Amino acid sequence: MKIVTFGRVAAFALLASTFSAAVHADQLADIKTRGTLVCGVLSTLDPFGSIDPKTREVVGYDVDFCKGVAKQLGVKAELRQLSLDARIPELNQGRVDILAAVLGYTPARATQIAFSDSYFLSLQKLAVQQDSGLDSLADLNDKRISSIKGSSTQNFVRATIPGAKIVSYDDAPSAFMALTQRKVDGFGLTEAMLRRFIVKLGTEATLKVIDAPLGQEQWGLGLKKDEPQLLAAVNKALNEMESTGEAQTIFDKWLGKDSVYHMDRTFKVEPIKL
Repeated sequence: MKIVTFGRVAAFALLASTFSAAVHADQLADIKTRGTLVCGVLSTLDPFGSIDPKTREVVGYDVDFCKGVAKQLGVKAELRQLSLDARIPELNQGRVDILAAVLGYTPARATQIAFSDSYFLSLQKLAVQQDSGLDSLADLNDKRISSIKGSSTQNFVRATIPGAKIVSYDDAPSAFMALTQRKVDGFGLTEAMLRRFIVKLGTEATLKVIDAPLGQEQWGLGLKKDEPQLLAAVNKALNEMESTGEAQTIFDKWLGKDSVYHMDRTFKVEPIKL
C-alpha cells in the first residue's frame, strides 16, 4: 500500500511540475495579451542607445531593433532604460521582457540568459594618445586601460593584454575622458562607439585607434531562459527584418556610409557561433 501511495504522489508531482513549466514558458502569450514588449535599453551609448536632445526620447540602433521585433510580434515597444550592470538582473527578475542593450555573447552570460540570433558584429578596439608611442596591443601590456564597468571589453583586455591594469568607470563618457586627461594610457570599447567619441569631441588630432582588434563579439537580444516560444518568435522576427531589408536600413541609418562612422555592414542576422 505504501508503494502504491508513493507512486501516486510521485505521478501527481510530475504532472504538477509539467503543468507549471508549461505555464511558465508562455511568456510570448503574456506579451501579446498585454500588447507591449518591454525592452531593456541603454541611454548612454550613442549610436546604440542615447537620449535625443530634441525629443528627450531614447533612440539608436538597438532601440530600432527592439521596435522592429515588437512590430513583427504585433505589439508596441515599451522602452526601459537600464545600466550595463543591471541588464541581466532586470531581465531575470521579470522587469523587462527582452534586452536590446549592446549585449555581447559570452559563455558565462549564456549560463544566465538565452540569446537570440546575432544582429550585430562588434569589433573591440583601443584608443590611445597620438603622441604616446603606443602602436600595438603589446605596447599596452603594462599600461592602464579604462573601460566601462561590467562590459565585455574588460574580458577582451584581460585575455589579450593580461599585464594591463583595467580601470573601471560607470559609463563610457567618463572612461573616455580619463584617456583625454591622460589618467589612463588607453580606452577600450566597440570600434563604432570609439570613433563616435573621437569625432564628436573633435579629438581626431590627438587620439588614434589601434588597428588590431582586441577581439570581436556577436550581439544578441537577451531573453529569459526556458522561454522557447518567445525565443523562436524573436528569431523569426529578426530574420524577417533581414529578408525585408529593414536590418540593413537600421545599420545604414546609424552606422552606414552617410553617418559619422562610414562603416560597411559585413554581417547578417544569423545564429550565434558558439
